[in-house]
Amino acid sequence: MGKILKYDDNRFKSVYLSYNFTLKIAEEEIAKSVISCFALSKGSKKYRTSKEIEKYLASLYGSNFEVNVEKIGDLFNFEFRIICVNKNYLPNEEDVLSKCIDFLNEIIYFPNINDGKFDNEIFEREKKTVIDYIEKRKDEKIKYAVSRAEELINKGTTAGAFVYGDLEEAKNTSNEDCVRSYMNIINNSLKTVVISGNLTGYDNIEDKIREVFGDNFGDIANEDEIFESINLENVFENKITEVKEEMDTVQAAICVGMKNFKETEEDYYIANMYNAILGTTPSSKLFQNVREKASLAYTARSRYYRFKKTYVIYAGIEKMNYEKAKDIILEQISDMSSGNISDEEFNTAKASILSDLKEYKDSKFAMAKFLYMNYITKMSISLEDMILNFENVTKEDVITYAKNVEVKLIYFLGGEA
Repeated sequence: MGKILKYDDNRFKSVYLSYNFTLKIAEEEIAKSVISCFALSKGSKKYRTSKEIEKYLASLYGSNFEVNVEKIGDLFNFEFRIICVNKNYLPNEEDVLSKCIDFLNEIIYFPNINDGKFDNEIFEREKKTVIDYIEKRKDEKIKYAVSRAEELINKGTTAGAFVYGDLEEAKNTSNEDCVRSYMNIINNSLKTVVISGNLTGYDNIEDKIREVFGDNFGDIANEDEIFESINLENVFENKITEVKEEMDTVQAAICVGMKNFKETEEDYYIANMYNAILGTTPSSKLFQNVREKASLAYTARSRYYRFKKTYVIYAGIEKMNYEKAKDIILEQISDMSSGNISDEEFNTAKASILSDLKEYKDSKFAMAKFLYMNYITKMSISLEDMILNFENVTKEDVITYAKNVEVKLIYFLGGEA
């Protein structure tokens, strides 16, 4: 059966519930799949229009519903999520949560499909929404540069694809294509329900979920294949690839992509520490040396992609400062592998990570994501044990790890001529 993950904390007044479809998708199918999920969220057999959906949610004391699309390594996750108030805070203890579960079942499994097509007005509107997302990708230059770096360093794998897919694929998508994508998602996904928040009074909530979703929440034949496909290896050349892309913009951007070819699952904690020291806090090497001391960037950070064992450094710069910024960024990477990490840099990075983790329980969203990622990665670890594992990382661990990090990509998004 599908997996139900639960976090109960009566400090909250509300409940967060998400139904997740996780699966492998070919790059040419991404846009079709996204459009189909967006179309699902805008109409069903019972609630045929967005207005009817909004009216019903308003009657459930303003319950909030949305669809989220995310990449998890080389997998895609389509999350149908809803937030509602716990019945103990309502007149007559009205069971809004059960109604929300029924609503999700209606939206997901009783779509407004007739004669093999979604309602055409809904399809065309959601298709345009996805096309607009893709076309506006370049509007935020740093985000675009990072996504291009992701694409280049993950070349040949789904992890490199834009989360909303390819523009031409989206434009050429037909209504029938989206229905086929919907059926693929329904039939070939790992299905996970995550429920987080105040569950006081809902002792049998798992039974309710299984009763409502029934056979649709069953096992799939290729479940193990999905778990194993989260991290597909791509081939790297034995050189640093330098790519320059011209764009007429006031600000330019530089990205540096790296990979640790010797990283193992056990290195997860060390890898996050490496990333924090390098570029996730105001005390990090990138922030201090590229932004503060050299004044070359208005932002300078790094991002770690755990499933691909890669990093992307990104900085917003002026075009004329490209070479200077590149040299200083590469110097920070070299410093890490040479063991040039101060106690202050190390301790501040660790404190930042531990502080973030200790705040997870203050957010039902963070705990829901923690439970889901814990399951999808088969980590089976408590938040307390995860915190302890980070506390046990030493500076020597990070230096040893850093020696195996290799620069593979330098990407420059050009500024004004």
